[in-house]
Amino acid sequence: MENADILLLAATKTWIGEHKHKIPKHIAVEEVSEKEMEKISSFKTPQAVIALIEIPKQDIKKSLKKEDWILVLDGIQDPGNMGTIIRSADWFGVHTIVCSDDCVELYNPKVIQATMGSLFRVEIYYLNIGEFLQQSHKIKYAATLNGENIFQINFEIPGILVIGSESHGIRPEVLKHCTTEVSIPAYGKAESLNAAVATSILLSRIRG
Repeated sequence: MENADILLLAATKTWIGEHKHKIPKHIAVEEVSEKEMEKISSFKTPQAVIALIEIPKQDIKKSLKKEDWILVLDGIQDPGNMGTIIRSADWFGVHTIVCSDDCVELYNPKVIQATMGSLFRVEIYYLNIGEFLQQSHKIKYAATLNGENIFQINFEIPGILVIGSESHGIRPEVLKHCTTEVSIPAYGKAESLNAAVATSILLSRIRG
């Protein structure tokens, strides 16, 4: 995994036997029984191997110097949504995510599971996003229900995309720092889109 230092692998005897020739010598390997694996795993049906990985060290100043898109999340609290958003950001090549302090914890087991490893390729920070947006000179696009049609906007210059919470959207104190409100046009009668789904559609348009 990129940007991931594996400290230990806990695995069953069978898994070790099948993969030992692929494991780098500097990585410690601990053999555990299937019953022990069930106890330490958060899955109902655990995998045959679990990795202990050091939390990556990140430098936001270095991240912000990159002339690329930044994703800002305001109050995303559902672990599945958070993990899927991180995975989508990774897919579309957005490598920096800034979260409000009340977003769900990055290392929540359900978040980690939903990222499918993408959290090791995306740098994620928890900040006062109002201050962050105010200090940034990038164009700031806020995803709302009443903004400009995303298919009529030119997204050639990298900016910041702000996504609001599942229940309340973007808070007024955050929205006031945004440059433009944008919306995904609706053709049916659904009231709104899931935050993770909306993020994926917006990122696809930005990269399209």
